[in-house]
Amino acid sequence: MSETSLPLAINELGADLPLPDSELLSNLAATELLDVYLQRRLLEALVAIHPSAAEVLHDEDAEPEQGPEEALLAYGRRRGLVDLEALDVWRRSRGLDLDQLERLVHFDASLAATTEALWHPQVTSLFLQERLSYDQVVMSMVRFDDPDLATELFFQLQEGELSFPSLVENYSQGNDRTNRGVIGPIRLKQLNPLLAKVVRRYAPGELIPPHDINGTVHLMRVESLESAQLDEPLRQQLLGQLRGQWLTRQLATLHSRLQGELQDDPTTISRR
Repeated sequence: MSETSLPLAINELGADLPLPDSELLSNLAATELLDVYLQRRLLEALVAIHPSAAEVLHDEDAEPEQGPEEALLAYGRRRGLVDLEALDVWRRSRGLDLDQLERLVHFDASLAATTEALWHPQVTSLFLQERLSYDQVVMSMVRFDDPDLATELFFQLQEGELSFPSLVENYSQGNDRTNRGVIGPIRLKQLNPLLAKVVRRYAPGELIPPHDINGTVHLMRVESLESAQLDEPLRQQLLGQLRGQWLTRQLATLHSRLQGELQDDPTTISRR
């Protein structure tokens, strides 16, 4: 489901969501919580207007993973609360009624169900577009400030006068020494883009000539490179990425509306 094929109410949610009133806006901005608040409001509205979440949570044919009490206990324990009594004290201290608490307890599951329903058709396409960037690499690496030393050691490695373990033992520092020079397994997407581009050109076992990346000389050897598979953890990551792209667009629309309101009347943010 592309952006244009999302339901209109969801695709234009940022244009329709009520804006904070002037007092709330001022308080949120002063505490640097405005974006956090707007993002949460967008996600809550997304769940509220899409039926899949309610259908999943109340499907009589489905076996719930947790009963109501277990869900409350799990929610409380994530906040360091030992039992339902402590959770009730926490609820009342924040002025929440029972319906509000129930929505909080089920919010993550509702959001996951809505995300699955809306964006799962796009996951395979996104994976195929970005597949190479999700390959996982393991490599040996030592970083140098002195490019001449790195070049000299590279030739020693090539000639067999020095082994990579010896290189790590004698020249690595900081995290390189702690990790014994081993980086990974790590997705290429998570590497510095210049480093990922270099690594992609070499086969496992090949020694990579010294490369200056952002002022640091890297001497590396690829140990293994594993092609990405669309397993469940990666599928969930891609779902989150697609939802995040939607959220970024909606947040930009909200900011544009806020700026427009301020330009019309700098002293008032009206609620729509």
